[in-house]
Amino acid sequence: MNSQDHKTSTGRVVMSRVVRRDQHDRSFDLEFWQKLGAEKRFAAAWQMVKEVQLMRGQDGHQPRLQRSISVLKRRES
Repeated sequence: MNSQDHKTSTGRVVMSRVVRRDQHDRSFDLEFWQKLGAEKRFAAAWQMVKEVQLMRGQDGHQPRLQRSISVLKRRES
């Protein structure tokens, strides 16, 4: 297994690893996302939300939480 990582001049984290197919596990992915920190993980997740909106044909406005309201009234006997 060969692994490399470094930061570019723009501050981006670049990591690479060469493994055999039978040695692949999630440790590399976990290490990558942990190196980024919470703020960059959130930014990446938000970017994916925006991309999904565009794929669904939505206009890209900020998504809102879905609100459902219902009222239940007990019958008077």
